Amino acid sequence: MSDMRVAGIGVASPGAAVTLGARTESAGFGEALRQALGQVSELQHTADASVQEFSLGRSRDVAGTLIAVEKANLGFQLTLQIRNKLLEAYQEVLRTPL
Repeated sequence: MSDMRVAGIGVASPGAAVTLGARTESAGFGEALRQALGQVSELQHTADASVQEFSLGRSRDVAGTLIAVEKANLGFQLTLQIRNKLLEAYQEVLRTPL
């Protein structure tokens, strides 16, 4: 099971190094967003597999199943809030008079 870590937010310059998991590379905003969405998707797939294993009786780990589901839920909620903030910022830019 992978862990999703959220670090503090600071000022980033274009082409700044992005650290996700154990990998560091120079990436743009789009690539960083794509990788973060991939991590959230992986959390959801892990939670789905854990729930399926539990419901079929192959696993008796209730706590592990609930933790996997909650990680997926938190990742989704964080993604949703980031989307909302980006949408608000975009709409604010559109309302700015030229």
